[in-house]
Amino acid sequence: MNKKLTLLLDETVIYQAKSYAEQHNETLSGMVEKYFKYLNAKSPNKMKTRIIHEIEDLSGIIKIPKNLNIKKEYRRGRANKALHE
Repeated sequence: MNKKLTLLLDETVIYQAKSYAEQHNETLSGMVEKYFKYLNAKSPNKMKTRIIHEIEDLSGIIKIPKNLNIKKEYRRGRANKALHE
């Protein structure tokens, strides 16, 4: 069963991830799900190996600004969301 998950990310990161997903015929949800599966893999197996290669392909494609204030961006995103509800 699928459930909705809301993530708060830097706008540039989202743009880069969407671009990557489109170029690789993938969805953002699919990419996030594969990454979570990779993190939760407990023993080496075929799935883990396949996911590791997919994660390695993603490595370095998104540049996160070093001066990004995550707490500030989170609060800004929550406030923006509240305005649009």
